[in-house]
Amino acid sequence: MNTFEFQIPTRVIFGAGSLNQLGEAAKGIGTKILVISDVVMRKMGYLDRVCDQLRAAGMDVVVDDHVMPNPIARYVDDMVRLFLDESCDAVAGLGGGSAMDTAKAVGLVAKNGGEMMDYMPGGSRASMAEIEPAYPIIAITTTAGTGSEATKFAVITNPETREKPGIGHESLFARLAIVDPELTLTLPKRVTTATGVDVLFHAIEAYLSKPATPFTDLLARQAIELVLGNLETAIREPENLEARSRLSYANTIAGVAIVQATTVAIHGLGHAVSGATNATHGLTMAAIGPAYLDYSFDSEPHRYATIAGLLDESTRNLPEEERAARAGDALRHVLKRFDSSVSLMDLGVTEDMIPELVESAFHTMKDCIDASLKVVNPEDAAEIYRVSL
Repeated sequence: MNTFEFQIPTRVIFGAGSLNQLGEAAKGIGTKILVISDVVMRKMGYLDRVCDQLRAAGMDVVVDDHVMPNPIARYVDDMVRLFLDESCDAVAGLGGGSAMDTAKAVGLVAKNGGEMMDYMPGGSRASMAEIEPAYPIIAITTTAGTGSEATKFAVITNPETREKPGIGHESLFARLAIVDPELTLTLPKRVTTATGVDVLFHAIEAYLSKPATPFTDLLARQAIELVLGNLETAIREPENLEARSRLSYANTIAGVAIVQATTVAIHGLGHAVSGATNATHGLTMAAIGPAYLDYSFDSEPHRYATIAGLLDESTRNLPEEERAARAGDALRHVLKRFDSSVSLMDLGVTEDMIPELVESAFHTMKDCIDASLKVVNPEDAAEIYRVSL
């Protein structure tokens, strides 16, 4: 067994009703906190609950509820100005990945100066060299998808270049994360599905990455099993708290897995599509994933055979190499089951966009692409895109 290391610096409070522990757990994290959320969280009453608890913990609270899906760099800059103008010393994200990622980015930029674009690919601080630790971050997830509450990553869109890169830094781990499955009970079917598919891909990619370890393999396999065993129930019975809890747990442990093992070319290529079309993150991976597995299954057949067996029980008695070759079809079967079978054309991609997508993916997400078990060069990426149309 190879030597490896891992760390999980975030304090995670998990379970139904755990939002009620926020106030006590947040004591000492800061004196004035910027809470970033959206109008849906306000309408649901979650934003008021969060603010009331933070005030009870002795914090002054500043609120912005204008975060949108796929947050852009200019919005982060606006939030940094608000943070500094109000003399905040902590930041919280309440919602899905967009709110949490924005909060992380604000904590980083407010501490280190400049603008969000300075920290994105091509920016003056993109290397993250000599970066001061971000201001303390609290992440409160209201979806069972993205895993941002447990990762050191934030994904911010550059609308000028239509790129959607991820940035990473150790201080982007939240100081405190609340994972309360009760907050997911009111999610619409389409969000439940898309975020569940997102978790599935986090786990699959962590298992099929070069840096995978026995620790991440354990988390990835359990996350896959939890999604496959509970997503249909959550879609069919949205108020089923047990199914929602299992999906929330899968989301968090898959997030831990991708921190240690990273994602691969599915994410790398998918981010470029999302940046260009504003398509939902989970659906971009659903469009690309099967073709990627078809392309790469022969790199390490035993790993792809394991994935195929997890996704489709009917393959489990097949010889390993044949099972590995079936991984792409097994994924197609699962995506169809979750009503998530889409093509890139469905998401607004046309063949003439492929060169731009390849360039964007290799400019912004090359680390993920290079973590793939099989080498993916620009020509290979272009072919995966073409097959996925």
